[in-house]
Amino acid sequence: MDIRQLVYFVTTVEEKTVTSAAEKLHMTQPPLTMQLHMLEDELGCKLFRREGRTLSLTDAGQHFYIRALEIIGMCDSVKSEMGDYQSGNAGELRIGAISSVRGTLFTDWIKAYHDKHPCVKISIHSANTYQLLEQLRNREIDMAVIRTPFPAGDFETEYIRREEISAIGDKKFFRGNENGEITLSELAECPLIVYRRWQKIIGSVFETSGLTPKICCVNDDAEMTLSLALRGIGVGLLHTSALPESCEENIKILKLHEKALSSEIALVCQSKKSLPEPSALFWKLASENGQ
Repeated sequence: MDIRQLVYFVTTVEEKTVTSAAEKLHMTQPPLTMQLHMLEDELGCKLFRREGRTLSLTDAGQHFYIRALEIIGMCDSVKSEMGDYQSGNAGELRIGAISSVRGTLFTDWIKAYHDKHPCVKISIHSANTYQLLEQLRNREIDMAVIRTPFPAGDFETEYIRREEISAIGDKKFFRGNENGEITLSELAECPLIVYRRWQKIIGSVFETSGLTPKICCVNDDAEMTLSLALRGIGVGLLHTSALPESCEENIKILKLHEKALSSEIALVCQSKKSLPEPSALFWKLASENGQ
């Protein structure tokens, strides 16, 4: 028994004659009659009463008709569901994101993605760059949004945008700076809050300029750096996508034009060709909207 035989059977029941059913199925009558006989032989019971050219169902046929409709309906449903997976309208987006992109940039991407694919389950893994790369290797996630520097190694990478670093903190830490910018020498006078991954890079940039940074706090991520800076503990150093959309009046954000401290946001995965459709669609969206 196969799905084709079930379709033949249901069509014959609904058309009430083999001739009409054969016409609807775009086939000749003899092969349809043969398929119906084969179905009855396989089931071991008569499905039809034949009254001239008209057919009616036996009790067994009536029961089988109900079951056949259920099976055909399930097959159609499965086909539709598989189409949803292929189109990205079902399944799960397993994505990792570092804290320094989870300000407005990443959440805007997620919002745009969810609006287009509301039936996809979104599973976001929050960790630092190296932890996310390890999760990619272990196939715990399918793709990640991270920032340079990182070892590209065996990963497929697409660089989305380059961002400068900015200083954010209470106005009391800044003198003047009405042009919205701050120099490295001016920043050397401020108590700095940095997250651990950038501590050595920041220290090296200051050292190259003959300066010594006053680091008052080191922590593990951009979100903590921002939170502490907004509490007035010191001046946080953060890249653009980690900054808040708006701040209270006592908070200033000043750009620091130091190329060595700029960073690129990147999409990474093991292989774009092997990405599940939900992740492939997110990759496409982020790539098109990241600039």
